[in-house]
Amino acid sequence: DLLTAAPRPAVFTGLPVRNAAGALIGAILIGDYLDDLAGAIKASLPRDDITFYDVNGQVLTTSLGISPGQWSTLALDGTTRGRVNPTSVVELSRLAGGPGMEIVSPWTLRTANLGYLGTVASSAGLLADTNQLRIILVTLFLAGVLFTLAIGIWLARRITRPVHRLVEATRLVSAGDLEHQAPVTTRDEIGELTDSFNQMTRSLKEKSASLRTTMTQLQDTYLMTIEALAAAVEARDPYTHGHTQRVEEYAVIMAKALGSTEAEISALRRASVLHDIGKIGIEDVILRKQARLEPDEALRMQKHPVIGVDMLKGIDFLDPVLPLVRHHHERWDGNGYPDQLREDEIPMGARILAVADALDAMTSDRPYRAARTFEYAKTEILKGSATHFDPEVVTAFIKSQRQIEDLLRAAAGEEMHHHPDVDDVGGWRLHVVGR
Repeated sequence: DLLTAAPRPAVFTGLPVRNAAGALIGAILIGDYLDDLAGAIKASLPRDDITFYDVNGQVLTTSLGISPGQWSTLALDGTTRGRVNPTSVVELSRLAGGPGMEIVSPWTLRTANLGYLGTVASSAGLLADTNQLRIILVTLFLAGVLFTLAIGIWLARRITRPVHRLVEATRLVSAGDLEHQAPVTTRDEIGELTDSFNQMTRSLKEKSASLRTTMTQLQDTYLMTIEALAAAVEARDPYTHGHTQRVEEYAVIMAKALGSTEAEISALRRASVLHDIGKIGIEDVILRKQARLEPDEALRMQKHPVIGVDMLKGIDFLDPVLPLVRHHHERWDGNGYPDQLREDEIPMGARILAVADALDAMTSDRPYRAARTFEYAKTEILKGSATHFDPEVVTAFIKSQRQIEDLLRAAAGEEMHHHPDVDDVGGWRLHVVGR
């Protein structure tokens, strides 16, 4: 390897030429001009410059944009050259050609030490590269944060979605929907918890059905006991035998004519059976008296609705029945008992019971008189419209008169007079006071 400084710095590589016998007959030198090499390097790295130094630190050529007359300012002093070795480079601050940083390293080809190489990076280029690197790092950091956040959200949803479904299922079940089953979407602890919850719900459903059956049986048994007690009350007075059954039939017919709901009709049926149960607390001397009651005896008899309610209260499934039992002797004009309620203050079921009770009382035998005819009872009920009875219930009674007469005919087995059609109430409207 050979370096020539003049007239134009170049570097050559020599190869021996030998004849067929292997004897050295000459050499071939292949070289490049250093300024061409510097230009090529500059072209490939436009932001960087390169400087070739000889072994004395003098500039052979450089791609820096300075004239050869200024190359001496770039020369390397002995101290700098002494610091450069194959394992260590030297950084120098340069102002020539623009502010920059030069890195000086040894220049060797195979075993030949040709001098030094200086690579100059401009401060502007370094700053631009630094800024670009900073932007890249910030972008990578933000991308990493967003990716981490996305993964976190995905994992959180993957974990919390089954929990939310389980919470919603818990709310539905607590509201009474025992048919609901939470979907099992995972096989982890949450999936096991959901499966356990579904098993619990199925168990609750089975136990709830069993409990409802038991409660229904208990209610039926309780009601049968109370009905038996009511029947015992009727048995104390032979003149009232079958009274509750007939009152129930009349009341249900009128309730249906008024458009009552199934729940209201069910409560009315029970109230019809139980409305006189309080008479168990009335003395036989009053209950079975063969003549009209004295005023003090009548006052005692008027206690039976309150006595009945006191007997029945505390039985939850009979709560809808209690107001009907208590108020079936109230009057539309407020002159009834026990609370002197008037008009709409009286429960509708109690207003229906009042008409049904009065109808059966007038068409049944009593110790002090024989049974009245249906015509008589109908006339009295019409007279009592808007005073004793609710006009709307009286209208329902008139519209239902054929059904009621059929019941009376079946019970009494006697021929009844023909009456107008169900909807033909024209003859009675003069007596019925509307709302």
